[in-house]
Amino acid sequence: MNPEILRKLTGSITLIRIIFGAFLFGILAFLTAMSLIIVPGSQQTETNELFQLIAPIFMVTSVSTSIFLRKTMLAKVHNETNPLKLIKSYTNTRIIQMGLVDASILFTIVCYVLTTNTFFLLLAGIGILYFVSLFPLESKVIRQLKLDTPIGF
Repeated sequence: MNPEILRKLTGSITLIRIIFGAFLFGILAFLTAMSLIIVPGSQQTETNELFQLIAPIFMVTSVSTSIFLRKTMLAKVHNETNPLKLIKSYTNTRIIQMGLVDASILFTIVCYVLTTNTFFLLLAGIGILYFVSLFPLESKVIRQLKLDTPIGF
């Protein structure tokens, strides 16, 4: 593979990893701060039940949408012969996917802040575990892009 293309591909994966780290740091910092500041049971609102319904639906919808968008966008470029266009599309879809999952996790943390119901901490934890699974490993990138040879990350 052309060294210039290899350098650009490696740079794109590095970008995804940096964005992943930034999203994860933001989620964990916000969750930590809110769990230290909020005393469980200190607030009782009538919206607790509504949030208990909306938050899981929002998380499932966000994750499902992110998976659907990623698969749809990648399906459009699987016949692409230009590796730079392929990795650019992959980068864009991963950023969108991470953003959607990040938004659903932050929403559950906000629900916790508003209601102090620990159910939302559990839901955020599940979301964080899924988010961690999105880390772009070389083997996953190769499999998802259907590349024949490793591109040397």
